[in-house]
Amino acid sequence: MTPQEYTLLTRLVQGCATWKNYVTTLINNPQIVNISNFGAFLSTVNQTNGGSTTANKLLLDTIDTTNGISLVNNGLVISNSGLYLVNWLGQFTCTTGGASGGNITTWYTVNGVAAPNSAYTFRMPISTTSQVLTNVEDINSFNAGDRIEFYWWSDVNPAASIQLTYTAAGTNPTRPASPSAKISISQLN
Repeated sequence: MTPQEYTLLTRLVQGCATWKNYVTTLINNPQIVNISNFGAFLSTVNQTNGGSTTANKLLLDTIDTTNGISLVNNGLVISNSGLYLVNWLGQFTCTTGGASGGNITTWYTVNGVAAPNSAYTFRMPISTTSQVLTNVEDINSFNAGDRIEFYWWSDVNPAASIQLTYTAAGTNPTRPASPSAKISISQLN
């Protein structure tokens, strides 16, 4: 039995004397069914580095799927309070040889404040067409109305050497496009 089925059954048993009463309760309270909130959001563009003194805001331009989480001006807005799993995928590419440095840090903010312990730093190989797929996960508690935004930073010089890279769909064999970044959020409770 899924958590949603258990909740529906519990509410039917506890508060609804008849099936008709249960249906009326369900119609008047649709959130009973949609307990779990989730979303997958992605970017279909290349995103360049602003330099070692710039927090690059992740641009999200596509909603893959969502329930209870909205994409508003490149930020995600949570509709319902709860504990959530946040997953940040980024496809970083070094576009030129001879660059120096090589660190990239990713993190997110909640209502404009960096989420504690949400930053992860990794070393990027500095050679033409080096590519790294980052996968950063975090669990955090959010309140209804919280706004989450995602950022990245790099000390690679020249700054234009590093970017989040979108890859178009391919042929022979046919394969789907690869977003430059993807954010997935799932409610845990």
